Amino acid sequence: MDTPVLQQIQRYWDDPQLYQVQTLQKLWSNYGEIARYYSPKHDKNIIVKHIKPPSEVNHPRGWHSDVGHQRKVDSYRIEADFYQYYAAFCNDDCYVPDYIALIKDSVHTEQQTLLMEDLTSSGFSLTFNTASDAHVKIVLNWLAHFHGRFLHITTPELWPVGSYWYLATRQAEYNGMPAGPLKNSAQQIDSALNSARFKTLLHGDAKLANFCFSDDGRVAAVDFQYVGRGIGIKDVMYFLGSCLPDGQLWAKHDEYIDYYFAQLKGVLLRGHVTEANEDNVNKQAIADLVPDNTVWADELEQEWRKLLPLAWADFNRFLQGWSPEHIKINDFMQAQTSLALPG
Repeated sequence: MDTPVLQQIQRYWDDPQLYQVQTLQKLWSNYGEIARYYSPKHDKNIIVKHIKPPSEVNHPRGWHSDVGHQRKVDSYRIEADFYQYYAAFCNDDCYVPDYIALIKDSVHTEQQTLLMEDLTSSGFSLTFNTASDAHVKIVLNWLAHFHGRFLHITTPELWPVGSYWYLATRQAEYNGMPAGPLKNSAQQIDSALNSARFKTLLHGDAKLANFCFSDDGRVAAVDFQYVGRGIGIKDVMYFLGSCLPDGQLWAKHDEYIDYYFAQLKGVLLRGHVTEANEDNVNKQAIADLVPDNTVWADELEQEWRKLLPLAWADFNRFLQGWSPEHIKINDFMQAQTSLALPG
């Protein structure tokens, strides 16, 4: 970590003895790092996400452009906005790290330092490369509560469309796709997803690696760079595709979709969507819904289930242009894509 950044953190904590314990992760394309720090004065660990774009970018897959650079810089700014303004809406059922502080560089405006709760110190010390049935359901429950809490909360500071692969920001990858029905239908699929009646806040990168588990069956999420509006089933599709191979998708996909909707409807029917700060609640959106919660919760489920194959096709569209040999392009994804295509 840069010495000036360390000094800024020390001043913020009023602890000149604060020091870096370990680097946890270098950020994609070397845009910075995530590290753990310890304050002897407060006997406390914190996580520091320091953003410092490199002078020359070496993208792991060869994708780099001014558009891509700006998207990445924007994603770190939006992540900081999420922690500052929206993380407090989350409760234990959709746990996220507490926001501590944001240190901005007044000279190098693309640089920033985000200070957050250390999830390991809070008991979320486990991560997994493969998911058990229990792990999948724990995360689906987290997603259901997250989507339920943000269904009627306005989020103007965040991405207008959640997820890192949506079409408007991925024109280079779209242009790199092979010609065919999926490319021809890409705009139609994107429009259908983005014009849904029911939208919430998406995590936007809800892969297994971005969830930290505890010994007692809880889970917390990290990495909110692509948090924004959309249909919750996009997060669910992406999560299942991140942790289930082709055979398990065929065997368990529908069961997990049913489980997610059961959890989500439980959240909605308990009225948790209206507990948030009044200033951020979209009262018109609530007023436009059918007064009987059971009716509109059913309508939400019907709409999102109908759009589920389109969500698979939309992500497939991105992968076909970005990395056409990607392991996630499997028979199940292709079958779902076929359901989404006209004719």
